[in-house]
This record gives sequence, C-alpha cells and structure tokens, in this order.
Amino acid sequence: MDEQPLESEHEYGRFSPWRETAEIDEEQARQLAARLELRAQGEDQVVMRDAYLDLLDVVPGARVLDVGCGSGAVLRALARRVAPEGTAVGLDPSPALLAVAREIADLEGLAERIEFLEGDARSLPVADADFDIVLATTVLGHVPEGDGAIAELARVVRPGGRVGVLELDGDGLLMVHPDRDLTRRIVAAWSDNSLVDGWLGRRLPGLMEEAGLQDVRMRAFTPIERGTTGFYVGLVERAAEIAVTVEAITSEEHRRWLTALRAEQAAGRFVAGLTQLFVWGTRPLVMLVASDAEALAVEPTTVAEEPVIAVAPVEERLIPAVPLEKAEL
Repeated sequence: MDEQPLESEHEYGRFSPWRETAEIDEEQARQLAARLELRAQGEDQVVMRDAYLDLLDVVPGARVLDVGCGSGAVLRALARRVAPEGTAVGLDPSPALLAVAREIADLEGLAERIEFLEGDARSLPVADADFDIVLATTVLGHVPEGDGAIAELARVVRPGGRVGVLELDGDGLLMVHPDRDLTRRIVAAWSDNSLVDGWLGRRLPGLMEEAGLQDVRMRAFTPIERGTTGFYVGLVERAAEIAVTVEAITSEEHRRWLTALRAEQAAGRFVAGLTQLFVWGTRPLVMLVASDAEALAVEPTTVAEEPVIAVAPVEERLIPAVPLEKAEL
C-alpha cells in the first residue's frame, strides 16, 4: 500500500487579487486602486502609516523606494516627507496601477517629487545601495515566494540605510459577530485563500536577519473601523464569500452569518479590523550574506564604530561601504 501524505497540498492565496497584477487592465486597476485608497483614508490607517514612517525616520532629502506601490497612497506620504530635495520612487509590476498612481499624484501636486518604475519585488531593477530607505507595505504576503524579496530590499538600500516591511497577519482579521464558530472558519478560509503567505509577517524578523540586516525590530498595529462603509467592513464580507467558495461554510451558513452581521451593524455594535506587523532593520556598513548552510560564522566586530554582520566568506559580501583591506577591524 502506498504511503499517504500526512496532509494534502494546499495552494495558498488562490483568490488574492494582488497575486498576479502585471497583466490587469485599466478597469481592474481602478477597482483595486479604489480599495487601496479607501483603506488609506481610514483614521487608524493614517495613524499607523505616520507611525511606521516615523520608525523609519523618513526625513527631507532622503531617496526612498516604495516596493509594490499600488495606487501610491504610501508613496505620496513618502514624497511629502522627503520634500523638497528628496525623491520618492514607486515600483509596481502593474503598468495599469502605475498609471493610476501617476494620475493621483498629479492631482495632488506631487508628480515632480515622484518617480515610477515597473518591476518585480523579487528582482528589483535598480542598482545596489541606491536608496536611503526601502519600504514594502502589505505586498510580499501576496507574492509567491515573496520571502525571497527580503534580500533584494537589503541589496538596494545603502549601508546605514533602513528597510521596512509591513505585512497583514492573515489570522488577525477581527470583527464583532455572535457566531464564533462560523467566524473562525471564515477567517481561516480568508487567511489561506486571500494571502499566499498569511504568516509572512511573523517570520520577517528572522528573514531580515538572515538577509544581513541589523538592529531588527518589530511592532504590531491593528487599525479598527466601526460603521457600515469602511474598508474592513467590505473585507469581512469578501472573506465570507471566499469561505463559501472554498466550501469552508455552506450557503445557508453564509446567509445566516450575514443576517447576524447586519443586525450587529444596525445596532451600532459592529467593529472590524486587521492586525498588521511592521518589521524594520538597518543595513550595516559591511554586510556579508550567507549563501548556504555551511556559511562561515564570524564574531561581530566594528567598522567606524558601526556593527558589522559577517555570516559568509569574503567573496560573498555585498558592496562594503569601507574596503575590507582598509577597515579597522
């Protein structure tokens, strides 16, 4: 008898609208952009955005890269912060979304401060050490093998520069609803089918350290909305639709769940939100990256009073800010 696998293969993120956006048309891009812009306007979302940009110390004159910029909501906030001499560059695989982002930036008078670039987070079409700050917000969890992009983010930030990644926690979708069992099944179905890696945020500290970043830190945010018209209200309803599609709940359970949801909303008790994890770190002045499990481990030392992370043979190093032969080790 053939041995059976302990668990079946599951294709995560089958229903993510962000999984493959390179070929979407203008109509699809505008629909997705409308979601992003609605989310960006939420009061808690604004507070969260300001907080993580503060943590990255985005200041006037900086050159910053927003990877997976979408409609440009975060990109525009970056452009305002680096003005008047700095530059904000928005990268996205979708020409259609970039066109919408350009349009909005122009309407807000920010076109001269922003550059747009088509490209993939997993293979960034930019030079090594080209940016002071590199940021990716709620992007990599939608991308197949998105964890591999962390090394790319580290590559393109300058020595001493900062990398920040904000990711949704798939199981952190929350809402007020009287039926706990159905709601938990809906959240699990949404997490597994709307995100390629709904737990990526939890792994980011380790991934950043493996990519050679130092002083890696983590902070959680949970934007919350009340009422019936916000972004997260629509999100929980889409989550329930996905749960029906993947047969996590039945059509009758879906109908019953929606009826109870509407009752909570009518009574003014409804709350919805989503936990998001922000992780950031700094590229050391000399960064060596491990190429395999047998990489040479080296004790930390200093170069010009800055920590050095050395985790691979010298030939594997990435563009040291100080030539090793001249460094005071």
